[in-house]
Amino acid sequence: MPAQHEPIPRLPVFGWQALRGPAQAEVPCMLSLPGLHYSTSGRASILLALEALGVGPGDQVLLPTYHCPTMVAPASLLKAVPVFYPIDGKGNPDLDWLDRQDLGRARVLLAAHYFGIPKPMAALRAWCTARGIALVEDCAHALFGRSGDRPIGTWGDIAIGSLTKFLPVPEGGCLVVNSAAAVPALRPPSATTNLKSFVDILEVGASQHQLAGLNGLISGALAGLRQLRSAPASQPEAAEAAMAAGADISALGGDFTVDSALAHRGLAEPCRWVARSLPRERIVQRRRHHFERLLAALAGRQGVRPLVAQLPRDCAPYVFPLWVDNPDPGYAELRRLGMPVFRWDRLWPGVPALPDDHGVPWSHHVLQLACHQDLSDDQLDRFTAEILRLYTRR
Repeated sequence: MPAQHEPIPRLPVFGWQALRGPAQAEVPCMLSLPGLHYSTSGRASILLALEALGVGPGDQVLLPTYHCPTMVAPASLLKAVPVFYPIDGKGNPDLDWLDRQDLGRARVLLAAHYFGIPKPMAALRAWCTARGIALVEDCAHALFGRSGDRPIGTWGDIAIGSLTKFLPVPEGGCLVVNSAAAVPALRPPSATTNLKSFVDILEVGASQHQLAGLNGLISGALAGLRQLRSAPASQPEAAEAAMAAGADISALGGDFTVDSALAHRGLAEPCRWVARSLPRERIVQRRRHHFERLLAALAGRQGVRPLVAQLPRDCAPYVFPLWVDNPDPGYAELRRLGMPVFRWDRLWPGVPALPDDHGVPWSHHVLQLACHQDLSDDQLDRFTAEILRLYTRR
């Protein structure tokens, strides 16, 4: 397949370039905070956080109307009651609406730093404290950043994060505990799990031609191994498929549930090594570079509107959020072409239509465009050209 027609990776890919640059970034990283625990995924982290906070059957968990179903599934597994609150045009919880509700059984409010853009947290933190409601700070989109005068991940009683969105790993999440809550003990990964994780990281890198000098060797060795195991060569490893196509279940379609056994297993050691050892400055700078290029190309166009008009200084964006007046059928065409784009158009059943809520409209109209560090400028230009062709005019 010619390079210009190859699918563009939607998540980071391991390669030699990932090992370059300063070890630490100027922007705070959640992985440097005290109280850090690793998990297998962002959704596993939410489940562990709810368990640590004592959420059980009948308890209310306050969740935003704009969400991936994997944000809700952990509460459902614990037989808690999801209560969906509206968000404003910047993605902040509508506290006035919440004040008018019967929240006698509310135990937890989950609030997200959407798209990797840190949200103001001081007022929300005070609101939760005054009502005895625990705050879970959802940093799945924001591994790096500062909210107000504090690093992201330090406002919540517990903060959760996702490694796969920022690092070239087949699995990974994290929790930062800022309260007396105790995270349940996790069983260690098996030797087989560790080996498979290591192989998956290399396989994805080789398939994307990121390991110069080893690409052919790795791909050939793994193809031979599949033949010995009678596995069809055309069937990619699950981790490769997830990393190449995107980790957000809402974009892929499929199972929205939580695997409790997997959620209570510790992170594979190769993924833990990447999280601890990979240089971070390149991640921040490349993501900011790609975000700014997309902003320059898409601002001022009819038919679309960047949801973030100016990139804040202290953050590393996860994606570029683009409001599209008429997203269909162009969205399906972008997906068919292998463009790194998705949207949260599969909401949890029972999400209400609320006055002045931006969450439900966002689920249809806001496309999340990849801007991760392992995109090349050529790939980003090809992606941008398709967006312009399908949606925009001067």
